[in-house]
Amino acid sequence: MKYFFLTIRHKWFVFLAGLKVGCPILRLIIHDWTKFLPSELPHYHRQFFGKTDDPAGFVRCWTRHQNRHEHHWEYWIPRTGHNRCYPPFPDNTPIEMSDEAVKEMIADWLGAGRAYEGKWPNGGGWLWWEKNKEKILPRLHPITASKVENTIYSKLRMGKY
Repeated sequence: MKYFFLTIRHKWFVFLAGLKVGCPILRLIIHDWTKFLPSELPHYHRQFFGKTDDPAGFVRCWTRHQNRHEHHWEYWIPRTGHNRCYPPFPDNTPIEMSDEAVKEMIADWLGAGRAYEGKWPNGGGWLWWEKNKEKILPRLHPITASKVENTIYSKLRMGKY
């Protein structure tokens, strides 16, 4: 039950953050619903509150979760391209994320920070983002990277968190 309540807490803070970044309400309501399924819940529970001695099980669960939800940037990277496109689409090349997915992703990051670290970023900066942006931004489609940075910096600059 610990993980269930932690997920509810996470969803609540994602909902609040999503309202601030303009994410559609339906997306916020159904956000991460698969974390309650048998294919995900036991793995997340063990990872957060139990033994972490099944890394392959959790990685399979995490990959499944990313592939189910378009608010994860990994969802937008096809592992294999396709030669039926012209020009052929190369492997592991990101495609542009929808505006709604970008907003939900940012709300997810903000909500996770509030749920797990106990605080929102302040107007002076967002430590988690500053620490992680160098590994995330190069993996995004250039237009998506621009959307992410514009959304984050406009909200932080305006003191929305």
